[in-house]
Formats: sequence, structure tokens, C-alpha cells
Amino acid sequence: MGSEPLPSNISGWYAVTVLCVALLVSYTDRLIINLVVDPIRADLGLSDVQISLLQGAGFAIIFALAGLPSGRLADTINRRNLIVAGVLLWSVATVACGLASDFWSFFCARLAVGMGEAALVPAASSLIIDFFSPRRRGTALGVFSLGATFGAGGALLIGGTLLRAIEAGWFASMPLMGALVPWRQVFILVALPGFALVALLLSIVEPRRQNRSGFLPLSDVLRLLLANNGTVLRVCLVKGVLAIGDHGLFAWMPTLLQRVYGMSAMEVGGLLVLAVSVSGATASVLGGALSDWFARRWGVSTRVVLLLGCYLLTIAGATMVFFAGTGQQAALAMGIWAFGSIGGYVVGHVVMQESVPSEMRATTIALSLTFIGLIGIGLGPTLVPLVSLHGFGSEAALQPAMGTVSLVAALLAFVVIWPPIKVGLTILRTRRTSTSERG
Repeated sequence: MGSEPLPSNISGWYAVTVLCVALLVSYTDRLIINLVVDPIRADLGLSDVQISLLQGAGFAIIFALAGLPSGRLADTINRRNLIVAGVLLWSVATVACGLASDFWSFFCARLAVGMGEAALVPAASSLIIDFFSPRRRGTALGVFSLGATFGAGGALLIGGTLLRAIEAGWFASMPLMGALVPWRQVFILVALPGFALVALLLSIVEPRRQNRSGFLPLSDVLRLLLANNGTVLRVCLVKGVLAIGDHGLFAWMPTLLQRVYGMSAMEVGGLLVLAVSVSGATASVLGGALSDWFARRWGVSTRVVLLLGCYLLTIAGATMVFFAGTGQQAALAMGIWAFGSIGGYVVGHVVMQESVPSEMRATTIALSLTFIGLIGIGLGPTLVPLVSLHGFGSEAALQPAMGTVSLVAALLAFVVIWPPIKVGLTILRTRRTSTSERG
């Protein structure tokens, strides 16, 4: 298959920057609910399990179900325009969350947020791959992933800052919104950047798809997923398994720090943005750059070896959650988890994209998001209160429940991904030996 000429570096990095901002906005809108759990619970009369459904299943069900159709669409139609439609949908739906009157209206709004966000990552990843050569793809996707990293921590910091401003009366004079309680105002305010982002997205030029061979039938898609000991399918699955720990920790750590360690929303936002965003940003850039270095020096098939270190770090972070005795120690444990999880996400992203043809790239990413939605987002937030109540006998036992859920997820992910890592280690040893003998 021939390769089309690559677009200029300037247009490629411009696209990465805008798409990174879009990812940051999507994560902020998705995760802002985690900072205002108790006000929502009190205002709407909800239980912790109902809140967890809004955090998890309410978003994850449609996010997962819409993922594969969105991926198939992104492999056939204009990817930029698909992203624009998704941004508009999730922004309107985030406003609807702030106006929800009961559990079911909130649940339906979260479904719409999930539908809109399902279009972003598959289409954006496919765009980025077509903007860059194999020597730069890891770094480019790592920079793009910074949006998720800063969105995960930034949602808490932004939300804490907005809550303080709302409580100080900054928006009291605004028509309609000023009369709403603070948590409702937060949802509306965080939705606004999505509408402003549309103009920037429309300025991205759709690149030519590299290595086109025609639209792939589902039978060929399945064959490629199972090739090479199921590497692509394993990476997709392990993303979903590890996301159980991701979303269990991200959903309940703010509540843990406020309920158990007496921190304010602003303190929680500042601490977690430091712990998660700094470690995650480092992991995104370092993971992408290091995987590119491995590809240049030892070949693209050795990138997968880096997942070994990533998932060992998640096991260490999950274990530390059990032994944390202060809010700062709990945040540090989450930072270690985030370093391993986000680094693994970036490396796995590139491994998947390089293992399939252009016509299947968005579909592959969408499949991984389906696993993340159904397994990770759907189960993670809800498993924590269930394990707390039925495993440790009390809803107050959040910390050991979070440790249990994340540790089991990390261990299971390691087992699933070990076969491809083992193959990569064998290739790496052979090529290093060959290089040493020539030297």
C-alpha cells in the first residue's frame, strides 16, 4: 500500500493543540459531577448508588454503545465535522445536567453527554495518525492525551474555583442562571467553552488518509483484532479493565478527601490537579516520546514493552491507597496510579493504531472506548460504594473499597496484557543482542 504525502508539521501540531483543548473540555464536562456529589445528593434526594450511576452508567451506557458507530463513521466521513457535531451535543447536554430536576432527567442528560463525547477520541486519533510519520506519532498522541490528563485534574480545580466565585456572588446578577443553586451554575459555566471551541475545530484542514485500501468489512476487522495473539483486542480490553480503577478512584477521591479528611472543594481541586495532572502530563509526554525512541531504535513492535512498567506502577498506586493516612498521601497514591495508567493509555493507543490499516484506526479506538465505557466507567464508580457497603460493612469505608477495586483492576489488566509484552520482550532482547554483536 502506498503512502500519501504527510501534511506540514505546522498544520499537524495546530490540529493536535486544538484537539487537545477539545479533549480537556470533554473531560471537564464529564467529570465535574465528581466535585459536587454531596450538593446534588442533598438537592435531589439521591443515594450514593444513584449518584454513582450518574457518574458512571448514565454516561457510560451511551458512550459505549455510540462508540463503535462513531468509529465506523470516522473511518468513512469527514472526521473534523464529526467532532464538531459531538462537541455541540455534549455541551448542550452539560447545560441540561445543570437544569435537571430529578434522577431520571439528570440520567438522560448524562446519556447525551456520553453520546457527544463518543465521537471525539476515535476521530481525533485517526486525524493525528494521518498528520504524522511513525517516528512522531507517539509524541503527537501523547500531547493530545494531555487534554485528558489536565481535564481529569482540571475539572476539580476549575469546579472549585467556579464554586468559590459563585459563592462570592460573581454570577448572581446574570439572568436566569443567577437564581440557580451553585452546583447547577457550575454545570452551565463549564459547558460554555465547548460552544466557543467550534470555530477553532472548523479551522482544522482534514488530512488525506494514509495507506487507504478501501472500507473494511467487519470480518476483516475481526481478523485484524485477533492477529498476533490478539494484541489489538488485548490492548482494547485492558484499557477497559484498568478504567475500572481509573473511574473508581477519580469518582470517589474528591468525596473521600472532603468527607474523611475535611478538605474544602477548593483544597481538593488544588491537591488533585497537582497529583493527577502533573504526573499524568509527565506520563503522556514521556510515554509518547519514549515509545517513539523505542520504535526508532528497536522497531515499532517493541513499543508494547513499555506497558510492563506502566501497569506495575498502577499496582503500586492501588496498594498505596490502602495505607494512606492523610489526604496528601491518598492524593500521592492516586498520582502514582495516574502516571502508570495514563502512560499505558498513550503507549497502548499507538500500539493499536500501528497494528491496523487506516480504514480501521478510528474503529479500533472506538472499540477500546466501548470497553472503557461498559467495563470501566460503567462499573468503576458503582463498584466502590457496593464494595464499601457489602465488602466492608459500611458506606463510610470508601478508602479500603477504592483500594480493593483499583488493585483488582490493575492485577487483572496485567494478566491480560502479559502475552503481547512477553513477545515484545523477546523481540527487544533479540535486537539488542544483534546490535551488541555488530558493535
